[in-house]
Amino acid sequence: MTTPHPDTQWPRWEVFKQDAPNRPWQAVGSVHAGDPDHALLTARNVFARRPSAVSLWTVRESDILTATAEEVAARPEVLETPGEAGTYHLGLKRTHKRSMTFVDLVGTLEASGPGDALRQAREAHPDALTWLVFPESVVVRTSDDPGTVESWFAPAKDKTYKQQQYYGVIGRHVGELKREGKMPGRVNEEPHVGDHKVYDHPHDRAPKVQR
Repeated sequence: MTTPHPDTQWPRWEVFKQDAPNRPWQAVGSVHAGDPDHALLTARNVFARRPSAVSLWTVRESDILTATAEEVAARPEVLETPGEAGTYHLGLKRTHKRSMTFVDLVGTLEASGPGDALRQAREAHPDALTWLVFPESVVVRTSDDPGTVESWFAPAKDKTYKQQQYYGVIGRHVGELKREGKMPGRVNEEPHVGDHKVYDHPHDRAPKVQR
């Protein structure tokens, strides 16, 4: 009988990103991290190095209660999940369209626990595909002061080389060099180093063919 290996992964944290001040926070993925600060730093490295962002939240997966309509129908006891009373954030997934698959955070509500929060979310948004709730007390977030926003997210705006509109930059530069006569006009032109052909150098000379 084999002994199962223990789970050695760090806890999973769900990442919520806000692209601009007037945009909602969206669940964009998850990271594994050892503590809240580690979770935020990892989230920045994974989700905010090149796309724009002004705020990141991370929430430990075990602090989030989420369910679909089918899951509530199969396990109605999920609406009785106990937990702390207080302010809960509410997230909704509204569609399966590929470009709109994120869970958007749409507001907060006061609840006696996560089950009550999920019940209220279901009543207020019966057409949602997925409901997601978590208490405000468990959110780990970046500061919204200008200095923090600048230091955390401004570098991402300068890394444009991965954006689609910059894909043609290399090809354009090659064309400019050719027009200026700084590149061979024919692809089969023999390469030179200074005034010598590459094959005039002893170490690079092509081997002679024995006849």
